Amino acid sequence: MHLNDESLRAVVSSTRRTYDESAEAYVRTTDTLDKFPGLDRELDRFFDALPGASVLDLGCGSGRDSDYLIRRGATVVAGDLSAVMLRTTRDRCAVAGVVQLDLLAMPLAGGVFDGVWACASLLHVPRSAHLAAFVEIHRVLAKGGVAAISLKEGDGEGWIGDPRMSSPRWFSPRRPEAVVRELGTAGFASARVFPSGRGTWFVVEATKT
Repeated sequence: MHLNDESLRAVVSSTRRTYDESAEAYVRTTDTLDKFPGLDRELDRFFDALPGASVLDLGCGSGRDSDYLIRRGATVVAGDLSAVMLRTTRDRCAVAGVVQLDLLAMPLAGGVFDGVWACASLLHVPRSAHLAAFVEIHRVLAKGGVAAISLKEGDGEGWIGDPRMSSPRWFSPRRPEAVVRELGTAGFASARVFPSGRGTWFVVEATKT
């Protein structure tokens, strides 16, 4: 699947619509850290690795992670496909700004963030477009900036239903070694894989030099 394919545009459009329509139920089930074992430690590790305070929360959802990072001292810009999710985040915490975006072509200047936090957001992007997303993340990071990308380990991809959501969502699990390889291709000098406390989820942290 290529970036200009109609099928990719359909995935993006469907994802935006589903999160807009199902925001209330999604927020209710994802809005606190205690529902995600180990996530607070992942956020702390990411924050402690930052060379500065400016962070893009890429796929901010309910604003849960933005809120935590702000409390740690970060200056957070929240980005999401869903306008409803962005309103939820803006109402929840003191973000520096909100940006509705497609993570494959972000309307953001290059080299402006010390960190990009992408918690499960790439999970809903077709696997063949992940490299393009990594290139975009690399572009918006400042020199020395850190990206933390969480994904679910596995093979295969496709539409999966969820009783909380109005429509199925696209899921693209990955193998950690493939993600590390693609991050290198995207220009990151180093990448490390960390397990999470949530089954087969993992986090890859990469640095731009």
